[in-house]
Amino acid sequence: MKSIAFYISEPFKINQGFMYNQTVMLDQYRPIVIGPFPNSENVLYKFENYYNLNEIEDFEAFFKEQNVVAIHAHQGKHSLEILPLAKHYNIPLIVHFRGRDSSTQTYKRFRENVLRYKDLVKQGAGYFAVCGFLAEELKKLGFPEKKIHVLYGGLDLNLYPYFERSLPEEGEIRILSVARLVEKKGFLTLLKAFQRIQYEYPRTTLHIIGKGKDEEKIRLFIEENQLTDRVFLRGSMDSQQISRELRKAHLFCLASETSHDGDVEGIPNALKEAMASGLPVVSTIHGGIPELIEHKKTGYLVPEKDDLKLAQALKFFLDHPRVWKRCTRSARQVIDEKFDLLKQIQVQQQLYGIVLEDYDNGNQ
Repeated sequence: MKSIAFYISEPFKINQGFMYNQTVMLDQYRPIVIGPFPNSENVLYKFENYYNLNEIEDFEAFFKEQNVVAIHAHQGKHSLEILPLAKHYNIPLIVHFRGRDSSTQTYKRFRENVLRYKDLVKQGAGYFAVCGFLAEELKKLGFPEKKIHVLYGGLDLNLYPYFERSLPEEGEIRILSVARLVEKKGFLTLLKAFQRIQYEYPRTTLHIIGKGKDEEKIRLFIEENQLTDRVFLRGSMDSQQISRELRKAHLFCLASETSHDGDVEGIPNALKEAMASGLPVVSTIHGGIPELIEHKKTGYLVPEKDDLKLAQALKFFLDHPRVWKRCTRSARQVIDEKFDLLKQIQVQQQLYGIVLEDYDNGNQ
């Protein structure tokens, strides 16, 4: 069987299960994984067929023995590390772009990415963008349109069963947010929005799942604004734990925004998981999110960095519980049609065929 060699520069983190699925679930190709570290470091996500690049003495023999027909780099920033090897042995390199690595949202970020990818633009065989928004960003960076393909990330729908929600008549009304605690996830905007609604809706609480470099900044805001009994930082969780927390929640909010350095979202997996689970979702007009959420049909969208309108969006669902059923059923239908993991793995493999055919026809 032909093999796809997935290049990873470092072990997958707890929030990167989606990349693990895209690696190990192929059935039309044999997936192998290559990286510059021992397999023993792959603690959270283990690979049956992993090869340490530092231990391979004869790459030509290795690629021939493994019948490698393409190398797939999971992130743009890591692709440059494996590009010389792919070029030397004439192996098609496919690169996955997921956000910051393809952004043009600030002039500095645009220039950095243009310079960073000047060789990749000429030598890559195919480029996968996780949404149409990022596909357009790649075009601005000079990547050839004919080699750019949109590949939506899929969910294991068995892990996120649909459960119909209703506004509780008494007790806690739980708003949930799941993301890394970094600027582009918009947590300070979300906290300001929550602050706006807490007096009118005293039963609301906000639970935040995730870790990140902005944790202390977020914690300080919570303490300074006396929100410690209403806002709870829950730390990192794996997919199973997040699935359980989604079932306990009533609303979901992710206030994504463009960071000062141009970092952007593709389509956040946390939003897909919430929609699959039957939660009414509130988010922002940012990155690829409008490709996932249709305003007032499958969720509620507001401009990024606008805490007043974000608060109004939360109030909309709190004031109109009768729309929850219609909205969440429509949202689940979108997930079933476009973001089913099994379907998207098949699309991924179809795209391999397209890229390899073009490469073989001399369209490098």
